[in-house]
Amino acid sequence: MLIDEMKNNIIANAIFIFCILTICYAYLGYISVLTILKKLSKRKINALNSKNYEPEVSIIIAAFNEESNIAKRIENLLEQDYPEKRIEIIVASDGSTDKTVEIAKQYEDVKVLDFKENRGRAAIQNDGVKIAKGEVIVFTDSETEFKKNFLRRITEYFFYEKVGCVVGNLVYRTQGTSISESEGFYWKLEKKLRRFESDLGILSTATGACMAVRKNLWKDLAPIDDSDFTTPLDVILQSYKVVYAPDAIAYDIPPSSIKGELKARIRQTSKNLIGTLKRWGWRGWIKHPFVSWGLLSHKILRWLTPFFMIGAFISNLFILDKGIFYQLTFAGQVIFYMIAVIGMGGELLKIRIPIASTIFSFCIANIGMGIGVIKGLLGKAPAAYKMEK
Repeated sequence: MLIDEMKNNIIANAIFIFCILTICYAYLGYISVLTILKKLSKRKINALNSKNYEPEVSIIIAAFNEESNIAKRIENLLEQDYPEKRIEIIVASDGSTDKTVEIAKQYEDVKVLDFKENRGRAAIQNDGVKIAKGEVIVFTDSETEFKKNFLRRITEYFFYEKVGCVVGNLVYRTQGTSISESEGFYWKLEKKLRRFESDLGILSTATGACMAVRKNLWKDLAPIDDSDFTTPLDVILQSYKVVYAPDAIAYDIPPSSIKGELKARIRQTSKNLIGTLKRWGWRGWIKHPFVSWGLLSHKILRWLTPFFMIGAFISNLFILDKGIFYQLTFAGQVIFYMIAVIGMGGELLKIRIPIASTIFSFCIANIGMGIGVIKGLLGKAPAAYKMEK
């Protein structure tokens, strides 16, 4: 019995330490390592800041029932500081039942793909790329807004032959709720990671609302794939680079409600975890070890964080009697979740409470990611995509 108890204590202690260290690495350690590597590295791809390079661009707008946004989106694209003759705008309607198609067809210079069935963004992007004439394909959403020089800033990087995908700088216009504000805070950290990874040559993720890819590198997406996760991997597997363009600025609105945040995290995680593992495969892990390290540290470990949180809490229970250290760590976890409950109260009352609201939003995001991982592993990732509010 004594030996069995000792074994159980060792296992519980190992699980606890592993879970805590993994969470700390995913959110603090990885960015610290990148910061050091960036200071040691002189590698960086800069934009040309010149009007001499102007490849033909096809812009694909994925739309589902966007009658309130589509006209504004098209107008925004028509106002871009880029030669009109080198821009092609394609509106791909994913089975819209409102006036999205009717409004888009009012613009003579816009190609409209009126798909009657709601098949999901991946399917309509595949079809959109097939008819696109541009050398560079830009993907965006109906609610996104490009800064006037966006196209010029994002296409400049394609002057470099080995650049295959360029990721724009999405700026969130938060809406005052704790979910919205915390998403904006998280997004600032996300963009810092992308800048470091880009400079180090290991960036492997993009933003679906503002990304560009060479057409000749495009690979058709499976129904559950997202172009912002799958396409960068396809580019890297073809020995091209993914870079971040901080001056290519686009604006969007993040989820502002608990329901919207949960739906977004569940959808994104369920699709992207499985899609990433399938697309990358063993070939990617072996052929591109540094990119794989970044993918594991930046995304996969974060998607798995809710399970590490659960593991840390439960394993801590089994070793509470093993010293003051474990009692303090357990008390810290309890306090953390109690603060999250206070943050939830603030959200329900529409009051932002410093620290508490951020912790609550972090917990909501992890609940969503945990459910997303389970749905993905069970093969229940959704194909159809609708904007979460």
